[in-house]
Amino acid sequence: MVSEFGLERFICDAALLDLCHKKPGQPIDDEDLEAAEEAAGVGLREGEAVILYTRPDESIHEKENVYLSQNGAEYLEFKSVGLVGVDSVSIDASGSTELTAHRILLGKEILILEGLRNLGSVISTRFRLYAVPIWLGGATAPVRALAMLD
Repeated sequence: MVSEFGLERFICDAALLDLCHKKPGQPIDDEDLEAAEEAAGVGLREGEAVILYTRPDESIHEKENVYLSQNGAEYLEFKSVGLVGVDSVSIDASGSTELTAHRILLGKEILILEGLRNLGSVISTRFRLYAVPIWLGGATAPVRALAMLD
């Protein structure tokens, strides 16, 4: 349940990783994440949010989405991030019934944000994320996500 988490899980430091070179239907794996960290000049920190920027044209309603592979999810679990956000409708592959990334991340209480918008306007690789949910008492809740730049 979303309401079981304190506000500090939704207001946190974040790193933006540019993965716009990935095409719809392609997975994001551990090597992609490591390369994006290196390109951004950031190392993911324990407890912070990582935001995966995959759609420079803002088209989140394609048939297929860029998604987080099993080893990509395991990499983020290993890095002990607190939250993973993505600008597509799901962090898993379109039509997936196994929801592997969801299972791995949520199994370690790593929160997931989906359907983020306007990531191209975030001009810093590090920022403060505000993504406070509406307390509806369920397993999911809408948020208004904001990036506060220094």
